[in-house]
Amino acid sequence: MSKFRPATHDDEAAWQALLGRSQAGDFLHDWAWAEVAAFDGQPQRRFVLEEEGEIVTLVAAQERRLPVGRTFWYVPHGPVLDYAAPRAGERLRAATIGLRELGRASRAIAVKLEPRMAAEAPELSLFARLRSDPRPIQVGQTRLVDLTDDETLMASFDKDTRYAVRRSQREGVEVRVLTDASDSGPIDALHALVLETQRRAGFVKPPLERYRIAWRGLAGASRAFILEARRGEVLLASGMLVVEGGRSFYLFSGSRREEPGEPKHYASYLLQWEMMRLARELGSRVHDLWGVAPAGAGPEHAWHGVGLFKKGFGGREVRWAGTWNLVIDPALYRLRSAIAMARGFIPGRSR
Repeated sequence: MSKFRPATHDDEAAWQALLGRSQAGDFLHDWAWAEVAAFDGQPQRRFVLEEEGEIVTLVAAQERRLPVGRTFWYVPHGPVLDYAAPRAGERLRAATIGLRELGRASRAIAVKLEPRMAAEAPELSLFARLRSDPRPIQVGQTRLVDLTDDETLMASFDKDTRYAVRRSQREGVEVRVLTDASDSGPIDALHALVLETQRRAGFVKPPLERYRIAWRGLAGASRAFILEARRGEVLLASGMLVVEGGRSFYLFSGSRREEPGEPKHYASYLLQWEMMRLARELGSRVHDLWGVAPAGAGPEHAWHGVGLFKKGFGGREVRWAGTWNLVIDPALYRLRSAIAMARGFIPGRSR
């Protein structure tokens, strides 16, 4: 007998345990990420599916406010469950029925599901009863790197990346790991580098408090780490690593650009190398570089440069399956969709 219900604080340990061992989840379903979603103005509703007292499915739905008291729920990279299990179809169906009932009671017009599932995965057939949506919110593709031993991992990089890592070491760049969630200095310094990097790329400037909330929550639970690449006392590059069981994620990152005439130090390359080694040491088997430009995108694409940087670390490109909508109020759903199409839909900020 299964039961779909709102999660309580007593469920946190079991929630994180399932997230850690599931291939279908990432930090967007981390218990601590709810604070980030709340800061974004999209408070998170957590739900679980239980079977004989064991939690087998997780749903973290971000509530987006609409006019006249209505809402739209979004489940980033979820639901989280074992999609290869014999009862996966039953569990997904039970979760969608529960979401429909609870969503209707909360005046939601629809629930957008965006599972962390590759586009070619055979388990996609489980979503056949839902309405496909061509407008994903998260970045639609990434690169995944298998964290093998040092020699094999380094050999999987392209030659320019191997050179850059070794050159950075010769230039005297060193990487240190920071773990104290109560210390805002490392996250503030990382944010400053991100702003510098974003200005060069023309991206939107992220709020500092959002970074601080993510750092306090994830590092406070020993699931996030800041790595800093320094030459002497000069901070050259910084990034946040998040580890969820056997998977790790390259979250926020930024770097300092060398001054004219200053030799290149390749700090970002050494930072990523040490990040992968730390992730492996912490139990990660697969490292997610989190977002690259779509296949075939040229230099005009905003992510072209960062995509080339990530491609140098090998791995495999994965295109996510997409989005499905669980429609609760068909009339309002059609109206909202028509308005979005008329305005020209632009996917929202990922993560």
